[in-house]
Order: sequence, then structure tokens, then C-alpha cells
Amino acid sequence: MHDVPIIDELPQVRRALRRWHRRHGLRAPWRESGDPYHALVAAVMAQQTQMSRVMPSYERFIAAFPTVESLAGASLAYVIRAWAGMGYNQRAVRLHRAARTLAADGWPHDVASLARIDGIGPFTAAIVASFAFGAPAACVDTNVQRVLGRLAGDEEIAGARLQRLADAALARREPARWNQALMDYGARVCAPRPRCGACVVARWCASRERYQAPERMVAEERAPYDARPRRPARSQAPYEGSARWYRGRIVDVLRGLPPGGSVPLRVLPRLIADGRPALSAGETRELVRALERAGLAVVREGGVALPE
Repeated sequence: MHDVPIIDELPQVRRALRRWHRRHGLRAPWRESGDPYHALVAAVMAQQTQMSRVMPSYERFIAAFPTVESLAGASLAYVIRAWAGMGYNQRAVRLHRAARTLAADGWPHDVASLARIDGIGPFTAAIVASFAFGAPAACVDTNVQRVLGRLAGDEEIAGARLQRLADAALARREPARWNQALMDYGARVCAPRPRCGACVVARWCASRERYQAPERMVAEERAPYDARPRRPARSQAPYEGSARWYRGRIVDVLRGLPPGGSVPLRVLPRLIADGRPALSAGETRELVRALERAGLAVVREGGVALPE
């Protein structure tokens, strides 16, 4: 459409990025198996989590729940326990909810139908549709946004315009490989601080001159390619001591209970303090209420427990 920027020489860009991906792309079981359940679990785990943490957690989770039916048939408490170490615990609730729908109704093959399932968002739907079913679905995350936006010369592109750009750029003969190439390239080369001298599509990039002086680009072009992802600089509020940190502490306490067990609300402040001053009873109740709303805890007879 007329309001979507153009990527110069798109066929050449596709060829160069897919060639790079064959040499340097992430190798992962959910990318190779073609199993929609594997793609679903990996996509949910990868939300807001570094891939280095996803790999071992994915293997443990699939060992515990090898099929969507086994996940759907498990209690939510068991699923939350199996999610230990991954953080953002509500993802386990959403994944369990989606599994129950999929086990009952089967797998849609298109993005729109997948995205309508409670617990699956547009990005996860595009991952499953393209990875497992070969559907021409463009996956858009922050890495993809950065690569396509820089190539097109509009780094602020977002929302519907970004999705239209991704749809227009999609390699329809190999949608899964193209999506994987963009995500990996944005993580490893076209990172927040880009490595333009190592870029295989720099000649077609509308944003190249914004980042690198020519002499630095020449030096980088001579350096060997390092496939390890670089950790971005972090400038955010401290996590430890935040409300999310305390909610995670409560879930960890509940994970340690025997099945069906609960912990009195009045003793929770002491159990989650971890060397900090204990929270008030009112503050603890607010945290527990937030966990109840998220489907991660229940309160019964003055005790707090995982939902069954």
C-alpha cells in the first residue's frame, strides 16, 4: 500500500538473509520438527525471555508434557510447577488454557483462527502457522521490526503499517525460514547497536549511514563473524523488590507446597521477605489478589494455594 515504505531490491535481500541463516541461524528442535505443539511451547517461552534460557526449559517442559493432550489433561498447579525458572508465570496459565482448547477442537492452520484461541496472540499464531503448517504468515517481534524498519528507512514504523511491511516482505515459498532469518538477524547482527560492517544486506539498507562511519565499517568487515548474540544494555527499574518480584516469590513458595497444600496468608510476608523487611498484611493481600486475577493462585479458608 502507498503508506508502507519500500525495501530496495527485496528479492536480493531475501536471498542474502536466507543464505546467512543457513550458516548462522539458530538450530532448535521446534524449528525442525514441524510439530505445531512444539512451536507453540517455544513461542510462548520466548516471550520476554532470552533464548539461552528457553532451550533447557523447553526440553524439560516437553519431557513433562510431550503432547498438547498431556498438557491439557494436567492440573494447572502441575503446569505452574513445571514452569519454574522461566519467569512471567502467567504465560504458563495462557499456554495451559490454549492447550485445552486445541486438545478439544484440533489445530487450525491459519493465523486468524489460531489467534482467536484464548491464550494465543497474533505473534504466537504466526509462529505456529508458518513453522508447522507453512502458512504465509509474517511474524513480527522487536527484532523483526528493527530489521525491516532499518531496511525500509523507517525505524519508527509500528502497528498496522509494520505488519503490512512484514506481509509485503514475506518470502511466501519459505515463510518459516524467512521469519526465522529475520528474528535471528535482528538478535545477532541488526541488533539495537547494529554491526553494519558484518551485515550481508547493508548495500540495500536505507539506514546504513546513520550508524557507522566508513572506516569503522571496513574494520568490522575484516573481523570474523561472531554468532553469539550480544546482550543489550539494560536501563530499567530494579526488578528485585518490585511487585512482580514479590509475586514471583509467592508463586515460588506455592510451588514448594505438596499437591493440594496451602500456606496461611498471615505467614506469607515472612516467607517471601528474603532478607528484606516483611511486607504488611495489606500489601501481601494485594499481591495475592493480583495473582488470583492472573490465575496463578487461589485463596481458601485463609490459605493461599496454586489453582488446581
